[in-house]
Amino acid sequence: MRISLNVEGKVHEVDVEPGTTVQQILDSVGILPSTVLVTYDGRIVPNSTKINEPVELETIIVSSGG
Repeated sequence: MRISLNVEGKVHEVDVEPGTTVQQILDSVGILPSTVLVTYDGRIVPNSTKINEPVELETIIVSSGG
């Protein structure tokens, strides 16, 4: 199945098996899970969430500092 992952306006199309986690999707496009929050339908989803149908995910960049 195909997942769309929007990262700062660039859309990555990723083919994955049902049950793939958000973390595995991030890993497949080379994004460190600790650097972003992933949202679906405007809600933050944990990296452990299993995706079982084609969806469009978006990321929010996490920044930290002092």
